Amino acid sequence: MKHLFDLLESNKKHRTPFFKSDEYSFFFSNRGLLNKVPRFSFLDDPRESDFDIMRANIIIHSYLNKVAFEDEMVNFENYASRGESIDHVKMIQALRERMVDCPYFKEENEKDKVYIPFFSRSLNALYFREPEKLLVPPYNSLKDQFADSVIDPFDVYGAELYNSNFTRLLKVKTVNNVTAYFHYDTYTIYFINDQGRLDNKIVLFDRYMKRPSYSHMLDRISPVIDAYFNNDRAALINALHDQDLISSRMLYRIHKRSKKK
Repeated sequence: MKHLFDLLESNKKHRTPFFKSDEYSFFFSNRGLLNKVPRFSFLDDPRESDFDIMRANIIIHSYLNKVAFEDEMVNFENYASRGESIDHVKMIQALRERMVDCPYFKEENEKDKVYIPFFSRSLNALYFREPEKLLVPPYNSLKDQFADSVIDPFDVYGAELYNSNFTRLLKVKTVNNVTAYFHYDTYTIYFINDQGRLDNKIVLFDRYMKRPSYSHMLDRISPVIDAYFNNDRAALINALHDQDLISSRMLYRIHKRSKKK
């Protein structure tokens, strides 16, 4: 079905380009921060796909969350340097207030929020349950020398990482370790595997559609997603057309190309 998806993407309806979106603007303004996490510096490329830009933004937001946390810790570091005792409750309260507007990821069966996905669950729990440990060895080195503690959040947290306010994706359905997400700005369905990588994407609405309807999208993409998971190419194409997600002219082009093969 890859050829079908490529055809849909190459004939997508003219819309506001992704590089003019808020997500891209955030990436472009902050992409230099990826060098602070060298393992993911390869994502520092404005020519990357929209999905890779979203991945890059998860890393950037994670780093900014880490910095916000550490900025709040400065006051407590000063107390410790003077030999003064630290009130654990006040520390937790101050950190929670600082992080209230920061994006995070929370797994369904886990108690703790993950604000820094490129760190393990245990390190994230340390940051928000026992932060005073970060003021003394060995954890105090995490502020400036954390490269050895960086994990691949896409491998570890999988497709569920995108089901968070780190992205603007909306989770629709999971089948056999692959999750379908929808993006309302790009009108694209993304199929993300349990390694947090993109399997495929379906770009909706082609350039032959003069006045497409954008209402009730979740209901309309449901049969498309079901057909994809059933590996039924014919049903997927029919669902795209029946739900007015592609034009009759696009349908004709798809069938015409299929006959040539």
